[in-house]
Amino acid sequence: MEQYKSGKLRWVIVALCCCIALFSLSFAASQYFYFSKREQGGVHDAYNERIIGKRLPEAKLIDLNGHALGDNELRDGKVMLVLLSSDCEPCSMEGQFLKTLVNKYSDLRFYGALLFWSDRSLNGVEGKFPVRLFVDQDMLLQQALEVKALPLKIFLVNGVVIKAWAGTATTPVAREAFLKDFEVVIKSTAPSER
Repeated sequence: MEQYKSGKLRWVIVALCCCIALFSLSFAASQYFYFSKREQGGVHDAYNERIIGKRLPEAKLIDLNGHALGDNELRDGKVMLVLLSSDCEPCSMEGQFLKTLVNKYSDLRFYGALLFWSDRSLNGVEGKFPVRLFVDQDMLLQQALEVKALPLKIFLVNGVVIKAWAGTATTPVAREAFLKDFEVVIKSTAPSER
């Protein structure tokens, strides 16, 4: 009878360890998929629902040399507007990925708008990003677009928001997911062939 009880106890312990291992594996997998989706901006569907189809608000964007960006620059054709902060580490990391986008999509115009900045934080910021940078002088973009997370990539056609992606694309999985989604969006805005 003793052997039966100790054998049964062993099986209970083995079954319990298996359950704990399965739970841990499931939890780790769900965290990985949640955060990789969040990293590429997929968690922000509610945000996209609020801004897709909106016209880009009037904003006073000044480059780092004091020159204003003409309003028609953002309202004519296809534009990728990337909202950043000068002292945001994820934004700096996104700068490397932006180089890929700028090279791959040479037919698009790319601009960066610094939403949060100080004169001190602007030193050396141009070298971090492969796009022409502007400062959102009156913070109108931040307010009108209800920006809560940076970096934020906004794809515009003739000044109308087509899609936005919040967060960084720093991992290979996130970059691939963003590029696939971006290709779909680009194709959906291409003139149809008849």
